Amino acid sequence: MGAETSVVIALIFVGFLTIGTTTYASYEYSNSLVKNAQYEKDIIKKARMQTDITIMNMTNTTTQLNLTVKNTGKTTLNASAMNVFINGNPYNYTVATTGNVWVPQNSTNITIPVSINVGDRIKITSENGVSDYRLW
Repeated sequence: MGAETSVVIALIFVGFLTIGTTTYASYEYSNSLVKNAQYEKDIIKKARMQTDITIMNMTNTTTQLNLTVKNTGKTTLNASAMNVFINGNPYNYTVATTGNVWVPQNSTNITIPVSINVGDRIKITSENGVSDYRLW
């Protein structure tokens, strides 16, 4: 009876040890994921805080809308990664920036193949979600 009791106690101990090790490993893995997500969130937040764009000028013809947009922030942006919305609807556009690199304090010209009406709302959104809008 003594040997059987020792075996049962040893098996219970090994079971608790296995459960404890698995629980700790799972906790460490989850904690690592949370820390990485927080780090990435902080990077995105910092980029958004240092990003600003301003629509400087707009001209409208019967076939296209031309915008001059200035990167007034501190972050270099990808000019082709912007989104253009007119009255909430997305539109395709062309950018006159060489290499799509849009450095701070520089302007770029955006051409949209659409004619707008008085009261239309034009919104430009950068790659990290910062935007500016104007009414025509």
